[in-house]
Parts: sequence; C-alpha cells; structure tokens
Amino acid sequence: MARKRTETLLAARRGTDTTWHGTAFVVEALVLLAFLAFALAVFMQLFGVSHARGAEERQLTQAVLLASNAAEEFAATPQAGSTSAAFDVEGNALDAAADGEGAYVVSSEVTPERTEGGMMYRANIVVTCDGETVYQLESARYVSNGSATAGEVGSGAGGAAAASSAGAAAKGGDAA
Repeated sequence: MARKRTETLLAARRGTDTTWHGTAFVVEALVLLAFLAFALAVFMQLFGVSHARGAEERQLTQAVLLASNAAEEFAATPQAGSTSAAFDVEGNALDAAADGEGAYVVSSEVTPERTEGGMMYRANIVVTCDGETVYQLESARYVSNGSATAGEVGSGAGGAAAASSAGAAAKGGDAA
C-alpha cells in the first residue's frame, strides 16, 4: 500500500513563524484601537467645550439685546427710579412671579442729576440670568429745561451709552 502523507499542503505552509504573524496583527490592532480611543476622547472634549462656549455666547447675545431694548426705552422716556422685568430665553416678557431657571432679569436704576440747564439722567442697566450678572450697560440722557419738562423728552436732548460684559470679561472673553 501506498503511504499517505500526513501533512497536507495547508499544514506544510504553517510553520513556526505562524504564531508571530498572528501576534503582530493583534498587537497592531490593539495599538490602533488605543489611538482611536484617544482621538475620540480628544474630539469629545473639543465638542463639549464648543457646546458650552456656544451656550455662553447665546446667553450673552440675548442679554445684550435685552439691555439694548431697555436702554432705548430709557432714551425715549428717562424717568427716575428703579424698574425690573423678567424675560424668557427667547426674550418674551414673563410675570413678576415667574422666575424660572434660565429667565433673564433686566434691572435698571435711573438717577437724576440737576444741572444748570436741565436734568441729566443716568441709567445703570443690569441683565442677570440665574442670579449671575451677564451684561451691564450704563447710559445717560440729558433733558434741557427749555426743551422739555422733567420726565419728557425734547428734540434738543442728547444721550450717551457705555456697555460692559461682566460675564465675558470675567471668563477672559472680549467685552462687547
């Protein structure tokens, strides 16, 4: 009888270095997996920081808009005293009792100063959200004695405004 070969062609191809190639493939795959996990972690952190920064910028933009509206109202009718109004995230007015999370509170304090020719009204407008000052605006409005009475605006009156962003300046951002 003919003698059968115990080794087949496939068995002959497998040699002593077969385990080395398999081990190298596994090590390479693990290194690539570790690099992929590291890159994914870095990108997730970048996206998280980007999301937080975007939320802060949306909050600052809304606060600037609300403060500008309050300054325009003050410029139209400067009256001494303090006022406060609450707004939701989209700028819609809320009831005084509705103080929900994320609500903006616009407080303005107007102080009159009598001058020789009329009244100088100075307004300090502060926008807060969740108890933290987001934006602050200072404005002034002069009403002369000849053009208007106290509390009314005439055509000869002038005004000025200065703004600062408390939230952005405290966090190292640019002041608006």
